[in-house]
Amino acid sequence: MSKRSSGGNFGGIGGSGIFGMFGTVVRCDADDDSLYCQIMKMFNLLIVILFVLYILYFLYISFRKMVKGGKKMK
Repeated sequence: MSKRSSGGNFGGIGGSGIFGMFGTVVRCDADDDSLYCQIMKMFNLLIVILFVLYILYFLYISFRKMVKGGKKMK
């Protein structure tokens, strides 16, 4: 599992422990191959993929509206 120093340094924004979009992050070393860390890494990857797909969908909808708005209907 992850190791914590007892010095009170939590990392993140200003030492608050907040790292990402949702305020919590599981900190696992790259060589940590415990089941929990593997599952959390896959879950975080899924969240990132869904977020990128959402952005691409938003751009697609916006582009489609721009193209339809430019055409004149008879």
